Amino acid sequence: MAKQLGFFLDVNRCLGCGACIKACANHNRLPPSLTWRKLRQVEDVDYDRGQISRFFLSTACNHCANPECLRVCPYGAYAKRRDGIVLHFPDKCGSCKSCVASCPFGAPQINPQTGKAGKCQLCHERLDKGNAPYCVQACVTGALQLREIQGNPTDRILRLTAPLPTLRLTKPSTFYYPPRGTKIL
Repeated sequence: MAKQLGFFLDVNRCLGCGACIKACANHNRLPPSLTWRKLRQVEDVDYDRGQISRFFLSTACNHCANPECLRVCPYGAYAKRRDGIVLHFPDKCGSCKSCVASCPFGAPQINPQTGKAGKCQLCHERLDKGNAPYCVQACVTGALQLREIQGNPTDRILRLTAPLPTLRLTKPSTFYYPPRGTKIL
């Protein structure tokens, strides 16, 4: 059985500083209007306790176990490595936007300078040399990590998309440690 790498984010440690986004954009020489990693603030209201918790989610390509982008690309511009990394080859991209339309996470995006799709490649060239992806390396609190997923992650970790049937099909490889005090169903 091949291994599957995945992102883990501890939302209790993420400051929302955006260092992960800047590191990714710099390494990939992305135009200012394009980022492969996104940061959003989430507000969770617990009406029973009368509490509001705010936290940040840093998201990128989930390098799904069953990537929809790979399945729908008519040009063969996607491949999945044995370690679970989903790669995109811009030189094979026909700019049809099928991957952009099919990804439930909005990971593939069209580069306005090239007209081709692009996405997080998990810094595979760094991983091959034993180094962490730039986004993980840039995280000053250690909130963002890359790990090998073995079986089912512990029940203390939430798969953000677990209840949605269409997303269960793609099996995203991104997991989140929930905010402290959150009940896991």
